[in-house]
Order: sequence, then structure tokens, then C-alpha cells
Amino acid sequence: MHFEKEVGESLTYKFAQAAGEMKAQGKEIISLGLGEPDFKTPDYVVEATMKAMQDGFTHYSATQGWPELRKLIAEDCNKAYNADYTMNDVIVTPGIKAAVYFSLAAILEPGDEIILISPYYVSYPAMVKLAEPTAKIVNVTLSRDFTLDKEKLEAAFNKNTKAILINTPNNPTGMVLSREETELVVKLAKENDAYIISDEVYEKLVYDGFKHTSFGLYQEIKDRLIICNGYSKSHAMTGWRLGYAIGAHDVIVKMNKLQQHINTNTCTFIQVGACSIYKNEPVHIRPYVKELEDRIEYFDTELNKLPYIQAVRPKAGFFYFVDISKVGVDSNTFCADLLKKTGIASTPGIAFGPEWDDHVRFSIAVPMATLERAVNLLKNYRFGE
Repeated sequence: MHFEKEVGESLTYKFAQAAGEMKAQGKEIISLGLGEPDFKTPDYVVEATMKAMQDGFTHYSATQGWPELRKLIAEDCNKAYNADYTMNDVIVTPGIKAAVYFSLAAILEPGDEIILISPYYVSYPAMVKLAEPTAKIVNVTLSRDFTLDKEKLEAAFNKNTKAILINTPNNPTGMVLSREETELVVKLAKENDAYIISDEVYEKLVYDGFKHTSFGLYQEIKDRLIICNGYSKSHAMTGWRLGYAIGAHDVIVKMNKLQQHINTNTCTFIQVGACSIYKNEPVHIRPYVKELEDRIEYFDTELNKLPYIQAVRPKAGFFYFVDISKVGVDSNTFCADLLKKTGIASTPGIAFGPEWDDHVRFSIAVPMATLERAVNLLKNYRFGE
């Protein structure tokens, strides 16, 4: 396989590994790098999965996904989007990354162009190049307040645009596309006969006062839309590796062919256990989102007091993407120095796009006491001293 330059080592994991090595040496580490929910998977999911194992659901399942789970996903999406999907429009994958990658591999052909909204999730460029090495990536850079620049987006679309891959709510910014921004993407995709691949994994972690507008609400683009989602963020199931895609039937059929030859099927007993998600009220989500809001309010207030940081308060998720341009160094250098001198692990902004080498991502998926400790260290931190 030819590895394009985009298929490199993930900087998010690189710095997390460095922090882990320092911790193993006995140094105090405050991990604000990798982001995953800091609550445990709901008991009903664990219990249903254990029961599935005990009941013998440990063999092959349908490549496209456990039928009951696909049916429940379709019903849930139909209720949310006022749509008419069936279980045949759903594929269950081992993680949301797999859903995104299979979507790309199913539609991209040599010479195609694909639009990414920058900053983007760290793995998107690699996924594109693994799916189609000759595909041209066109970055549309968000404004510094993380709003979508209409003129830049319009200029990015052309007759060669095969798809736009978009993550809303967004990692790393915490930005949520407004209804107007969402409708602009829909309009341009329709005009250019392009696909929309929408990664909506953070949709349930939106703060009070803001609203997530799913592309699924726009059924006029149903035959050009693939929505990728899962349970890793909403149900603290990062290690379970369970995701899904729902959308254009012909694309789902191609994705299923890919899965047949790569995964065979997604873990059977995990799929059976995940059916419980749709049979229990997600009572844990609202309190957790409130905790995230409290943390981000504190972090936002304190970090914006620091002379070397400027930041835009997130609207969703558990990341805070801050501007460190006043320090005058690149993001890799800043993160390495910060880790060495304070033990705070963060993620360099360049991991999310070349235009963001003056930014750093912090995770707030940690207890408030940990954030307070980090803030005290940041107050005394000076680069190069």
C-alpha cells in the first residue's frame, strides 16, 4: 500500500503516549489530551451485553449488523428526522471511524475532490487518502470565531466535488452548525450533486441554549446523505468500538460489501447488548451535560484571564480549542514544553489542520478538581522559562 503523507501517526495518541511514559516514571500528569466521557457505561448496557454472551450470542452475525439493532436505529432516526429509513438503510460497524472510512471508500473515485471543514477530526485526512489516494482534499477553514465562512464554502464546491465530510458538533472546537449554516451545506451539496457525510457523534452533548441541527432533517438529500453516529460519547462506550451509518441505500450496500471482506461482522454480543440503549431512557446524559457546562464555564473564565491564551467558548462536547498565538511558537513546541514543565497533557492544534498551528486542544472530560489543578499550573506557566 502506498502511504500518502496524510497517513501519519496520530498526534493525539502521540502526546497521550508521551504523557503515559512520564506517568510510568512517577511524574504527576494531568491528562487533558485524549477525550472520552469520564463516567462509566450505563449498567443496563453492561448487563444486557453480559447476558447476550451467556445466552450464546458469540458467533457470526449478519455482516450489515444485528437485525434488531438496525431496526431500532432506523426507528430512532425516523422519529428524530421525520424520515422513512428501514433497517436496510443501516450498517453497524466496529466504531464510528469504520463507518466514516467505509462511507469514503464506497463513494470516492480517482480524481474526486472532497471538502473538509478545518479544524477537522484528526483522522479525516488519513481516512480520505486510505479510501482513495488520488482524491484531492479541499480544506474550508472556519473563521476565528469558529463560524462557517459562506464565501469560502461556496468557492470550495465545483463539478469535481464528490463529497463534503463534516463533523457537527465539532471536535476540536465545540462548534455547532447553526440551522442557516446547515441549510447552506445542503443547498450547495444539492447544486453540485455531492454527497454529505455527517459525523454527528457529539449530538447529545450540546449545552443549554444551543441546538444541534442534523442533516437527517433534510430528506430531500436522502439519496446523497450518510450519517455516521454511535454510542462512544453519549454512553461512555469508547472501548466497545460500536458505530453505525444510516443513509443513501446504494452507499450502504457498497459499505456492506467492504465490511464483508474486512470485518466479517461487528461483535455480535455487543450489538445485542446495545439494543438495550433504545429500551432505556438515557437519564445519565442531562446531568453529564450539566457537569460539562459547569466545567467549561469555569475553564473558559479562568483561561481567558491568562495573557497568552485567547479562546472561544464551546457549544458542545468536551473539548476546548484555544489560541496560543501570543506565545509565538508552534503548537507541537508549546504542548511539549507544557507537558515537560507542568505535567499537563494537551493536543497540538496542527493535528486538526495546518491552519491551526497556533491553537491547542484541551479536554474537559475530567473532574472539576483536576481542571482547577490545571488552571493553577497554567497561571504560573511561562514558555521558555
